[in-house]
Amino acid sequence: MRRLIPTFLVLMLATCSLQAQMDQPLQLTCTHPDAAAADVRGVSATDPPWLTVTPVDAKGDHIPGLTPADFRIVKGKKEAEILEVSEITAVENTVMRVVFMVDNSQSMSPYLELLRRTLDRTIRAFSPAVRVSVMFFREGDLAMAPFQHNGEPLPLIRLPYTTDKPRAADYVSKILVERGLSRNTYLYDGVYAVSQQIAADTGKVDRSFAIIFSDGEDLGSKVGAETALRSEKFGTMFFTIDYLTNANRFLVDLAKQTGGEHFQARNAEDLTGIFDAIAEKIVAKGYTVSYRFKRPPIVSLQTSTAELVMEEEVVRETFPMLNYVFFEQNSAVIPERYTRLQPEVVAAFDESAIEGGALDFYYNVLNIIGTRMRALPDASITVRGHVNGTGREKGNTALAQDRAAAVRDYLRTVWGIADTRILLEHGNMPAVPSSSRDTLGQAENRRVEISSESWELLRPVTFVRRIAGLTPPDIRVQPSIEADEGLEHWVFTVEQRGDVFDTRKGSQAERSITWNWKNTQGELPASNGDLSLRMLVRDRAGDTALSDAVVVSVREVRSESRQNIEVSDDGVTKEKISLILFPFDVAKPGERNERIMQDYVYPRITAGSRVTVNGYTDAIGSEEYNLKLSQQRADAVRDVMLARMGEEASERVIAVGLGETDPVFSNDVQEGRFYNRTVNLVIERYP
Repeated sequence: MRRLIPTFLVLMLATCSLQAQMDQPLQLTCTHPDAAAADVRGVSATDPPWLTVTPVDAKGDHIPGLTPADFRIVKGKKEAEILEVSEITAVENTVMRVVFMVDNSQSMSPYLELLRRTLDRTIRAFSPAVRVSVMFFREGDLAMAPFQHNGEPLPLIRLPYTTDKPRAADYVSKILVERGLSRNTYLYDGVYAVSQQIAADTGKVDRSFAIIFSDGEDLGSKVGAETALRSEKFGTMFFTIDYLTNANRFLVDLAKQTGGEHFQARNAEDLTGIFDAIAEKIVAKGYTVSYRFKRPPIVSLQTSTAELVMEEEVVRETFPMLNYVFFEQNSAVIPERYTRLQPEVVAAFDESAIEGGALDFYYNVLNIIGTRMRALPDASITVRGHVNGTGREKGNTALAQDRAAAVRDYLRTVWGIADTRILLEHGNMPAVPSSSRDTLGQAENRRVEISSESWELLRPVTFVRRIAGLTPPDIRVQPSIEADEGLEHWVFTVEQRGDVFDTRKGSQAERSITWNWKNTQGELPASNGDLSLRMLVRDRAGDTALSDAVVVSVREVRSESRQNIEVSDDGVTKEKISLILFPFDVAKPGERNERIMQDYVYPRITAGSRVTVNGYTDAIGSEEYNLKLSQQRADAVRDVMLARMGEEASERVIAVGLGETDPVFSNDVQEGRFYNRTVNLVIERYP
């Protein structure tokens, strides 16, 4: 049975590596020898596309003068051509934080206005992506102080991080103009608090800076110089400024250990230039890089035909149910020749689709009974186990019981039939045994008999065989593939009714693909539902393309016949029916066979038909006896038919006993011998 897989799933499975390649991120590398990092800040959707990148050296500084040869852009296996590189003075979407720690001690009194103007201009010049925080010294009531060391408050105030630059500039003016100045210079406390303020920013940043401005030596800090220097800086670069003093060793060391820079202002005029230089270093310079990848592959399909005509002949053949299961000597294990299924596949079992003949059908007897019991929830069965009455099996009713239980257990565990619907019985020999003097008869008596009051449960089964013809016998598919990077792989897929029916793969471009309508399992498509043909290609760079679907319509031309029906040149139809089975050494048809004749035989006999009833036997016993028994069986069926059709049909219904000659099935197995205990009817209908 063909396993159906949704189209989207099979394409995903066939191209999972392709999809992984397509999902690879765009990667840029700056190949300049001075480049330590190159962060991509934005990618455009223009044609050609461009991106913004900020290459920096080991100190984090911008690298000027880069050219297309200094960049490489790849996406998975694919490398772009660099078209143009343009240097830009500011990358607006680089996320930065800047913390100012400003000395507002009394010694700064003559320079407050200059400091205010300088800070105002510096802060307002930052891009919207910069988060700013400003800190000042503050003495007096420290109950609400934001920073502490060893549980003691530090004499500082702050403006929390903000991207509102006017607000930050106004805060600086307010502190310097309205709040007054501190008596002491709390430099170490301030640097220690800066580290706490940096840690308080949990947002993602690309670059982090601190600017420390002081005009004198530390005076009054609770935190020591070493503690302030050792405090965690969270990857922040410090710029330190000495104002009107000699170089402060603490500020020099702080800038050096964080990769920043120390400045010394000899006069007020130096201060503006120093802040401009720091602002210049903080601004994220970079480049726009335009590029182009080779185009992805392109694929399309053309076909030699737009229609498949499926000429289907349905052939029906009906077999009687042999409701016995035969066992090996001294065994209660169901023999291997019986077809057994797993519980997870029984829902798909179809008795009409069993391939082969009567014996193939018979070896599925337990599955046929199982599926019918599922369809007939009110039906129940009796399962009776028997032994052959000889040797170790003689009187061994426990073995008979185990054989019945084996059949019940299969129906219960595989088909889910409740125990309440299965009545177990056991005995010694069957009620109608085969000859126990013959080893063949003994083998037949080692059996389980399944009976039911439900006719539908044990009625004959009709197989359906389909003989198909195809027009045209094959289809030619011409793919057109363009792959600038070179073709690496293609997958040709045929879909029908939302499921993948067939798949072909290759690595070389094909001018034509000839397909005989069969999948790799040798199956033909369904007779209804258009076929959808596509091709998926991947180039050597990992890009993929899927063609538009080419639809091939499917048209069905159906005819129906029955097995064993022949029509002569003069229009005489000859039909052979083999549905009647007899127990061992029995000639009477019985009620079950009369029901079979009513449902399956009489409807096939039209007015004026001639019927030949041929009787058969197995090979057990003498040839003379079997010939006589076969004639008795044929006569008995003829009598039943005449009782239904009337004596006027006696000349058109004849009975012939053929004995054990020309058997229908092999006499080497028990089931074959049972199927040979039969009559077949040859019905001749005339135009």
